[in-house]
Amino acid sequence: MTAPDNELEKLFEECNSIELNKETRALLSGSHGKILSGKEFIGLISKKKNYVITVGDMVTLTAISAGITPNMAIFDLKTERRKINGKQIIKAYKNIERVKNPPGKITKELFYAIRKNMGKKKVGIKISGEEDLAAPLCIVLSDYNDIIAWGVPGKGVNAVKVNEARKKHALSIIKKMHQ
Repeated sequence: MTAPDNELEKLFEECNSIELNKETRALLSGSHGKILSGKEFIGLISKKKNYVITVGDMVTLTAISAGITPNMAIFDLKTERRKINGKQIIKAYKNIERVKNPPGKITKELFYAIRKNMGKKKVGIKISGEEDLAAPLCIVLSDYNDIIAWGVPGKGVNAVKVNEARKKHALSIIKKMHQ
């Protein structure tokens, strides 16, 4: 376990969930890299051998529709809180873990599900609630050079390659949610 993993472990030992607040909402609403079109996103992940994690249904469907199954996908079968037909997503993942995570929160259950499945191939995490806040957890828990991608409604895909600075930034956001 890395130092950031240990920090998250301690944080979730103290509470069952952490919650979005005004400060963290502002931090998360900004761009965290270049916003890509679906085509640019597919170009990025098709050329590389990186471990790829998608957070959100549309970004996951974009990859699957292009013939690329992300190593891990976190989804709730909703887009902008409207149910979608997620048959393609369900079909792509034989191993699907189901987790409860209410809107505006990161639960201990979500933390442990992501950590347990990190590094495994073709793992789906189906959220009952909302998956929107899973990206910072994925950044902290993933390895350097992994690609974490999430949808930005009406704009495209935000995809980042994990490095030390991104891990520190994501961890600081999560800690601020705990305050």
